[in-house]
Amino acid sequence: MSNTLFTEYKPSTVLSPYIQSYWHGSFNVDGEANISQSVLPNGCIELIIHTSSDHCSLTRPGADWSKSPEFTLLGLYDKPYEVQFSRPVTVFGIRFFPDGLRNVFGVAPAEFLGTYEDSNDVLGNSMRDFCEQVRDAGSPSGRVELANSFILSQVETHRIDWDYTHLAMQLIRKCQGTAEYQSLIDQVPISVRQLQREFKALYGITVVDYMRISRMNAIHNYMLSKNRSLTELSHDLQFTDQSHFNREFKNFVGVAPTKFARNRESFIMNIAQ
Repeated sequence: MSNTLFTEYKPSTVLSPYIQSYWHGSFNVDGEANISQSVLPNGCIELIIHTSSDHCSLTRPGADWSKSPEFTLLGLYDKPYEVQFSRPVTVFGIRFFPDGLRNVFGVAPAEFLGTYEDSNDVLGNSMRDFCEQVRDAGSPSGRVELANSFILSQVETHRIDWDYTHLAMQLIRKCQGTAEYQSLIDQVPISVRQLQREFKALYGITVVDYMRISRMNAIHNYMLSKNRSLTELSHDLQFTDQSHFNREFKNFVGVAPTKFARNRESFIMNIAQ
């Protein structure tokens, strides 16, 4: 039996360009004294609302381990990061696309790339009030309803009419990161240099970086839902050869595909499908 349990809920249709999903997660279900798991990058930003008094422990680059904030904002990661549990932990999560967070709250994800923050420090007191309401709601459906209503009100305030980085990210997600770079650029009506500059400044990663992360999400979806050989996977997702696939996989996961398949319980995969 898995020591980590997830249930996902789709956002309202009007919010789907900005939010990948809402989810309820239970971690360290068996209540082991001290466990550590590796969280795989998914190209999204996670708002974690703890629904119990027990929290996980996280570490910032170059800092010691500490208890995660009550309402935690996990930034955009391009490498796995570790999380530790000493007790069972339950949370309600909102998984934002990076361009979604910018259009919902007017915040540039580059400000907290590869780290985590207290959501109140980044998004203000209105976010704390919202998170407290979600935490105190008695059911998943009630939490989803609150989230849809609050986030819609924020989109109406902060949505950017001509957001070319949002268009680029949507195109990348649609093709799972497998489009030719020039083909992608040709569909965004600004210069290549301007798109690259704005993308990097806003999100802290390049267009190519985001394409690679999107393709890695596709890999994990394939591995979880379909009985496919690694050779078939590498071909379907347009890697040049098996060695290229293995290198890319190890870069994002930290271990080779075969070792990952044998030790999936050591990983948390919040996959952006």
